[in-house]
Amino acid sequence: MFDHECQAAVDLAKRAVEPGSILDTATLLAALATAPTVRQKHGELAARLKLPRQVRPDTPGKVTLSEPLQLLLQRLVETDPAITALRLFEALLATPAGQEFQAAPAIGPAPAPAAEPQLSWRTTPEREGVLRELGSFGRTLTAGQPPHKGIVELEAPLRALVRTLSKMKRRNALVIGFPGTGKSALVYELARRLVDGHPSIPPRLRDLDIFELSPVFLRSGASMVGQYEERVKALLETLRAHPRVVMFVDEIHQLLQSGVHQHGPFTEANEAFKDALGKGEITCIGCTTTSEFRRYIEPDGALMRRFGIIRLEPPSRRGTHSILESRLPRVQAFYRPLRIPAEVLDRTIDLTEQYLPSRFQPDKSIQLLDEACAFCVSQDPPAEVVTERELWSALEDIIGHSLARPEQLTESAVFARLSAKIMGQDAALREVSAAFAAGLGSWSKRTSPRGVFFFCGPTGVGKTETAVLLGELLGGGKDCLVRVDCNTLQGSGHDSGPAINRLLGPPPGYIGYARGQGGILSRVRDLPECVVLFDEIEKADPGVAKLLLQILDDGRVEDVDGNVLDFRRSFLIFTTNAGCVYDRAPLGFDVVPAAVRSAPSVNLESLKAELRNLGYGQEFLGRIGHFVAFRALDPASVASIVDKQLESLRAAAELRGCQLEWSAEVAQHLASRWQPQFGVRHLATILRNRITEQLAVADAQGELKGVEEIRLELLPEERAASAPGAGGYAVRERAGKLLTVFIR
Repeated sequence: MFDHECQAAVDLAKRAVEPGSILDTATLLAALATAPTVRQKHGELAARLKLPRQVRPDTPGKVTLSEPLQLLLQRLVETDPAITALRLFEALLATPAGQEFQAAPAIGPAPAPAAEPQLSWRTTPEREGVLRELGSFGRTLTAGQPPHKGIVELEAPLRALVRTLSKMKRRNALVIGFPGTGKSALVYELARRLVDGHPSIPPRLRDLDIFELSPVFLRSGASMVGQYEERVKALLETLRAHPRVVMFVDEIHQLLQSGVHQHGPFTEANEAFKDALGKGEITCIGCTTTSEFRRYIEPDGALMRRFGIIRLEPPSRRGTHSILESRLPRVQAFYRPLRIPAEVLDRTIDLTEQYLPSRFQPDKSIQLLDEACAFCVSQDPPAEVVTERELWSALEDIIGHSLARPEQLTESAVFARLSAKIMGQDAALREVSAAFAAGLGSWSKRTSPRGVFFFCGPTGVGKTETAVLLGELLGGGKDCLVRVDCNTLQGSGHDSGPAINRLLGPPPGYIGYARGQGGILSRVRDLPECVVLFDEIEKADPGVAKLLLQILDDGRVEDVDGNVLDFRRSFLIFTTNAGCVYDRAPLGFDVVPAAVRSAPSVNLESLKAELRNLGYGQEFLGRIGHFVAFRALDPASVASIVDKQLESLRAAAELRGCQLEWSAEVAQHLASRWQPQFGVRHLATILRNRITEQLAVADAQGELKGVEEIRLELLPEERAASAPGAGGYAVRERAGKLLTVFIR
């Protein structure tokens, strides 16, 4: 019924009524005279009215009105549902009681203009006491100079905030935005303008106080049951009694968590805040992130309706540049005599947009510039100017690992690194190297992952190892790989929920849910520059493909907590053994020579047909950028791999002070034991059974003490039956400082 200004005056009049007494016209007139709009139009009369004496500490819920007042208010409501302080004051003056009050000698002569009392809330004697009471719960932003001065690109949200506070009902404002977009700075700027009397603030709001509540202060020390409730009650009573004080709560979702979500020790007391907001007894400004709003406030429709929603979007590139320019004088003054060239601002925005896609402007650019300046002043000797070198160092410090520069990862450099460890796959590696180097470029604005690869081929030919090496290249030496073993994503074919929960995290209430943990893919938040490997994708539930479609199209998806997982700086790699054709082994006991054994092969059309039969539709396969076929190993590659593995054993022996030697016949014999259908892993098994385990047993039994040379030789056929322990793959013999391992 009353607007904000009128309600404040009515509450003031109620507190001036003795318990059991009646609120009369004279008391209400004196209370209305404190309203700024009344003083502005009836300044002389308002100055002659004495401020009513407060006899109550708080505002009573109901007060008996005199009969003339009841009739007047009933008539005003019928003609004007929204009653302002000025409207009610003038209506009271027109009544017989109001005219009699004006003529009463108690009003006294009008004082000189110079002695006119200031009746604003900030000049009242009780304000200082109220601020002291509130000091145990937080700080009053308008009692001193607010922490921020000036804003850029936030004028429109600030006007929306002022409009919300000016409304008759639902004056509570909720500022929503991504982290780092300036939610708190918006409220601090409002407080600064209130202190400075900025012309953008309407007269009815200029004497407001903004009190910042700290939930930590409110809860600290509340060790006994009921103490927290008592503090909340005392705070609400103070706010109800002084409507010119607006409460500001940063991260307001912490205060408004209710039984709708989970029942905790503070739930009952926090409900009191919601009740006070719903009844319009207090005015509140809250800030929260988009994800927290969706989780804690939006599901509670009654709570959401009590707020006017103000949304903050991250600024554009031009807006971010303007913000950095406005902060530049303060930054340079702090880091004096460091010089920050103008072009550094553009480069700062470029790097944050490229390498910090999951964070938001302007906070990420402000932080990067600050970090770069700190790098400059901490050098010995301190740098005189900020350069791109310091920006890269600061960026790597923020991300947590070194970054590979695109100019360093050329096509030839990537191929050299891959082919040094992956044998016999030159054609596949050249295709991967070209596509990988192209994905590192910034030819166009990217709205999808940097590259999507499908590695197909027999088992053990280097598909997974290639993905691991690409992760190391992308991380500048650190393993930047997010690996998803798709055998853990198997489902029934009818319900893909468990598989999706493993990737994005189980919903609240499910077994395994942990706030902020998310799923396997949530690691992308910590490693935006990474390779995401879906190993053996054919084993995953086909429902996973629907989730992958969103990632392949938009490059982004939200986890269970509402956090945005950004894949636009990552490479996606799928591996599969599907579509491979393995020749059947011959019947009987004849050993087939390695030279005539046929290697497994892969056919891309057969692969796609098999994946479609498994439930991966054409819409999924059509979004794969590169199908890369890894062929089976040939004899020359097998021989090279054997030589590399023997060389690694030689290096291990040298660390123990031994020399490891072998003949060419030994390497050829080991390679001849390999079977193509098992891949390179079979070679590791052959060496482990015939050499590594023999050396490990000898070491455990003390046989290597005093040994200076280890020699690998073939076990002659004539000794195979008579040699001790010849039932296995190898036999050990020691002669002085020589240990010989005879291999079968």
